[in-house]
Amino acid sequence: MAARTDRGRRTRDLIRLKVSLLDTDPEIWRLLELDADLTLDRVHEALQIAMGWRNSHLHLFTDTDPYQRLRPVDGEFREPRRWMTRADLEELDGLPETEWTLGQVLTEETGPLFYEYDFGDGWTHRLEFVEQLTVPAAEPIAHVERGERRAPPEDCGGSPGYAELLDALADPGHERHQELTEWVAATAGPWQPFDPDRFDVDAVNRELALLFPSPDDAGRTAASSDTPLLVAALVERVPPTLRPEFRSSVRAAALETPAAVEPAVAERMTAPYRWLIRRVGADGLALTAAGWLPPAVVAEAMDEFGWDERWIGKGNREEWTQPVRRLREQAQRLGLVRKLKGRLVLPVAVRKLDDDPVELWSFVARSLAHRHGHDAERDATLLLALELAAGRAGSQDGMLRRIGFGLEILGWQAADGWGLTPDMVRNQVRSSWDVFAQLGAIGELSALDAPDAPVPPEGRAFVRAVLQS
Repeated sequence: MAARTDRGRRTRDLIRLKVSLLDTDPEIWRLLELDADLTLDRVHEALQIAMGWRNSHLHLFTDTDPYQRLRPVDGEFREPRRWMTRADLEELDGLPETEWTLGQVLTEETGPLFYEYDFGDGWTHRLEFVEQLTVPAAEPIAHVERGERRAPPEDCGGSPGYAELLDALADPGHERHQELTEWVAATAGPWQPFDPDRFDVDAVNRELALLFPSPDDAGRTAASSDTPLLVAALVERVPPTLRPEFRSSVRAAALETPAAVEPAVAERMTAPYRWLIRRVGADGLALTAAGWLPPAVVAEAMDEFGWDERWIGKGNREEWTQPVRRLREQAQRLGLVRKLKGRLVLPVAVRKLDDDPVELWSFVARSLAHRHGHDAERDATLLLALELAAGRAGSQDGMLRRIGFGLEILGWQAADGWGLTPDMVRNQVRSSWDVFAQLGAIGELSALDAPDAPVPPEGRAFVRAVLQS
């Protein structure tokens, strides 16, 4: 970095520059301070985060406005210089962006630099030199002083398309209002309402500090913060340009609040699991020849929890009695019981949990966090838990859409390469959803558009325990 000794102090040179997105009205802009020794490939990363782009398109830097007609100087035309990735250099003439620094191409004498992003939409940024600063080396390597308005959504059709989009969103009577409202929700992210005037400078600077740690912060990661390790690992997998909004969702979950439960609440929430632990007992419970719970035990469970009042039929055959079958399947998935030689038995670690509802509550939370058949199911469980911990009210449809969006940005997709359908998302969350429902933290996973009551306080405490495990 641009660090040197100045009268015994370590310092660095920063360039303060104004970044303006051309052809936007009102103007979208940022006032940035960047280390002069950042190579242009790193400047590209900083601009993506500062502006709010998603780094999903090609880019290049040039020292000439690409949309202005070249004029001769002393009778000669000067070829513009262009800096680009090495991959692009295989097809285009230019200079490697990895070998040129910001301080070399943007000075008080050079005039503005231009940054093009997404050649289809044609977003052009004007980078104007404001001043050069010498600061202590501990100062941030990349920092936004201030700015206004968020970047347009990716692939909205450039400046004309963005203007049309804003008009349609603002007018419920517009013929494309519903279509474009849904498109924005699917494109811009589900964690915050789309607001073209919003710009969260603090959130952007948190991401820049993580991407460009100063020497004093070397080795510091998101995991060293108050964010639980499971969630910190999830955040690290989110594309950097989406992390500010995702972190806002994480902050809404209030994970800094310790997950605690009163014994009476834990006893009520874990009652079905405690009943099954007692019923299996130290000697185990013999299953039928087909591997089901005995009819008498099924009927006993249905009566114990009043499930028979809401169930059609005798309620004594596990294969046909969904509430009991779910309970047994959940208990096996959570590691509370296991099959052994035609019997259900208790693992050693579970045998005393019936007498300690709080520890059983914690055991179930840890199991939900760590016992999964597939990594996609683990990610879906954590995203569901974040939704519940934030106490978001609304429809199951909205919750599942947000989870599906999260799964896609974490890299999951359908086998055919297309986006995840609602049914695919439901399948990934179903097992965890059933456990949360059994504990009273959430309603049943039924119709996609069924309204969902706010998550009760004891439910939010439990899902925080899952995320903090």
